[in-house]
Amino acid sequence: MLVAAMILQISCQQDDSFSPAADSAIINLSVSAANSGTTMDNDDTASAIKSLCILQFNADGNAFGTLRHVGMGKETAPNSGKYSATLLQSVDNDDKYKLVILANFPGDDYGIFYRMGGKSYAEVQQACLSAELIGESNVLEFTTAQPFPMFGIAKDGAPQIITETMNLGTVSLVRAVARVDIGIGTKNADNNTWNKGGVPFDMTQVQIWKDGKQYAYMPVENNFSSSAGALTINSPSPVGGTETKIYGSTYITGTTYCSEKIYVPEADLLWGDVYDTNHSNRLAIIVGGKYNGSAVETFYRVDFTYDEGSKDKMNILRNHVYQFTIKNVKDAGYATAELAYTSKPKGLDFSAGMIEGWVSNEETSVPSIQGYYLTYQGFNGENVDWTYAAGSSQRIPKKKSYWGTNQYLPFDYNNFYKEGNSFYAPDISGGQNGSLYATVADAFSYEGTFPNLMVSANDMVDESGHESVQWKTGTTLTAFDLCRDLEENGYDDWRVPRLSELAFIYVNQTKLEALRGFTPLSGTYWCGSEYLVPNATDDQRKKSAWAWTVDFTATTGYASWHQKTEKLKIRCVRQQHDNQNFSKK
Repeated sequence: MLVAAMILQISCQQDDSFSPAADSAIINLSVSAANSGTTMDNDDTASAIKSLCILQFNADGNAFGTLRHVGMGKETAPNSGKYSATLLQSVDNDDKYKLVILANFPGDDYGIFYRMGGKSYAEVQQACLSAELIGESNVLEFTTAQPFPMFGIAKDGAPQIITETMNLGTVSLVRAVARVDIGIGTKNADNNTWNKGGVPFDMTQVQIWKDGKQYAYMPVENNFSSSAGALTINSPSPVGGTETKIYGSTYITGTTYCSEKIYVPEADLLWGDVYDTNHSNRLAIIVGGKYNGSAVETFYRVDFTYDEGSKDKMNILRNHVYQFTIKNVKDAGYATAELAYTSKPKGLDFSAGMIEGWVSNEETSVPSIQGYYLTYQGFNGENVDWTYAAGSSQRIPKKKSYWGTNQYLPFDYNNFYKEGNSFYAPDISGGQNGSLYATVADAFSYEGTFPNLMVSANDMVDESGHESVQWKTGTTLTAFDLCRDLEENGYDDWRVPRLSELAFIYVNQTKLEALRGFTPLSGTYWCGSEYLVPNATDDQRKKSAWAWTVDFTATTGYASWHQKTEKLKIRCVRQQHDNQNFSKK
């Protein structure tokens, strides 16, 4: 999880006319697949969303200015297709922004954008090119693990004043590549299969000549437009470099059609006439097959026109589907694919159609998990017995309504953002924050785990990207502040767990790790409970230099204490608000 401090640091590095916004804003939006109005299907490679971010550009009039901020999207409710992200809040009515949405950036490596602060849209666009594909059989493919990269713009690209809470509405996303389908005979009603009928031709392979080696995750700034929430791609954004890609018989169904398997980058096809001086520089489809029962494979060229020899030409635009139907084959083709590509097309009649929007057939939704829950002796939290040292174990208690033996000192878990102070009367708003504990048994006699606990999906990192941090840096409570600044799953009341709560997570960690998206805990983690050293002085009873930890390595899981200046890991928790009565009694 990228904490707010890290994001704000990027914002401060911008060289622009606005001061960094003092406050952040929670932005809500829905996403739909390719102008179709449907939400995403996480099992459909062509419409799944695995990750999402918002690039916040300064508005330069009605144009894009420089990149100011990056907000990571979090789905706000299961199966909703709705997300929230943290952006910089506008400081006044002149502080406006244009918002770009990117989904499924390969490897979820959005770190590239954090290094692009202060860059123009054009510079960011040029940095967002795919890896170069090399080799004739290096087919461009997408999987459920790495679905199609997608692009969208909020509010039709109009500059926005970012308020504390705002809703961007539904943002249509377009895929970064185009699709090519080709079949023989008659296209069936499902639009993705063909019936060969009496056409005397068996398709054996499809080749794409002069196909792009790369594609652009973001289109060039002037190559798209938007109106009424529908994003339209007007011109291709080719990135240069070409190769031949080959789709063999495994891609072809029954020697009749190849559908939903060929993906190509955008391309400007340098149009003049079908057979002109650019003929051998232009992307084209080469179909290999056997004519009229022959054992000999020959090859035919199909250009991106609406029919053979047509004057109605097509360039290749992202998020479009190009479907070609071979209506008739009159003779054997050329002996080689190269001859078919360089020679005038012959021996085959076809028609073509272009589908704008690449619409999914069915309305579907994205399965997701909103937070990761542990309920005491219930949902995901059945285990409450903890072996905290060799030969020593204890039952983890539920949260106490009061701490210690004095029934007049409430123990409010959401108000322990100062170090423990049991020697003098504390000045913590809302009540006591606990004591210093010499043993696990001492801690459990005062505190217990909150009975309904939410656990963050990831370990915290500081503004420099480090996973291991100090409990305390000078007078700054580093660990506490990291959790306090966290905004995840739509909540901003995260905190460091008590010792009992960290133990509760440890004994039930296998249940959490079974949930999609939960990052396993590994290593030693800080908790908010402090350690009381033996023979403590009055000062040491007031404020300890040590805090309790739990080791999550597979072979231990033991409790120990470490100096607060050591660097260990942090995993944040929060308590459900419908159980606040436990912390307010």
